[in-house]
Amino acid sequence: MSLVLPQSVLPHPSTAPALNWGILGPGWIASQFATSLTALTKSKLAAVGSRTLARSEDFARSYGDEGTRAYGSYAQVLEDPAVDVLYIAVPHSGHAELALQAIAAGKHVLVEKPLSLNAAQSAQIAEAAKAAGVFAMEAMWSRLLPIGNVVSQVIASGMLGQIITVQADFGAKFRVDYASRIYDPALGGGALLDVGIYPIAFSAMVSPAKQLLHASGRLAKTGVDASFTAVIANEDGSTATVFSSIETDSPQSAWIAGTEGTLELQRPICCGSGLVLRSADGNIVDSREFTETSPAAGLGWEAAHVAQCIADGLTESPIMPLDQSLAIAQTMDEIAARLRA
Repeated sequence: MSLVLPQSVLPHPSTAPALNWGILGPGWIASQFATSLTALTKSKLAAVGSRTLARSEDFARSYGDEGTRAYGSYAQVLEDPAVDVLYIAVPHSGHAELALQAIAAGKHVLVEKPLSLNAAQSAQIAEAAKAAGVFAMEAMWSRLLPIGNVVSQVIASGMLGQIITVQADFGAKFRVDYASRIYDPALGGGALLDVGIYPIAFSAMVSPAKQLLHASGRLAKTGVDASFTAVIANEDGSTATVFSSIETDSPQSAWIAGTEGTLELQRPICCGSGLVLRSADGNIVDSREFTETSPAAGLGWEAAHVAQCIADGLTESPIMPLDQSLAIAQTMDEIAARLRA
């Protein structure tokens, strides 16, 4: 098999059906989502909800249009009949509760990663969505970008041969502020849930985890994991080594090494600026750059995917199904338990 990078087969987000979105939690990531939604898709920001009406109004003025409704509670967005689907962007600790409330209200949901704080909560969300017949997905935008589509095609093609190992990392140096969300265990702080999910999900895309072989790291004085390394045995016989940190800026890259070739994903792992394909002897045989390297440039791709899935009558994404989100959550639970043992 020739070693050539395939082209992305994803349609542009502008071709997806239009939906009316509601946003719960008008923070930074929500602002990036709303910006990308407007720039790339035909969908509209119909409503935004926060515990503070003034905050919702500011967000609606900045990222919506004259028809965007601002609410001083999350419940009002859930009750808005014009809202087709909700993007849940509150801190991690609130994901499960709001997702379950939205599903009970009959709303489709896109929940910012991680889907919840743990596998038990994620299972609740999955079961509730299936019972209600509504669409639910964890917002793993990496898989829904053109670069993610190309990586998926490379894996499925078998061009790399037998996969031997996966290496993936995401370390970002956060300001040390023990009063902030990132250091607060009650809000799901720490490296694992915030940025560690990216290398773990990358590994899971190559091959599902079979067994956690090792996990060690450093805990901050608040009790959250500040840095960790984990080694995972995968179902295809390969191993994966993942690293994540909120203490240091790491290469934020990933690679998949097989018997016939190696695929390198260049920084940042969350949205990849480029791919490099090497032959078995280490020579570069193909490479490609990608432009969707920021949330504002890329989150519209996942919004379009959600819209198309809903239009097609699906209740789960074929690219990021709920059972994969649950499997990733189970791996993260195991890592967390090892770190605190």
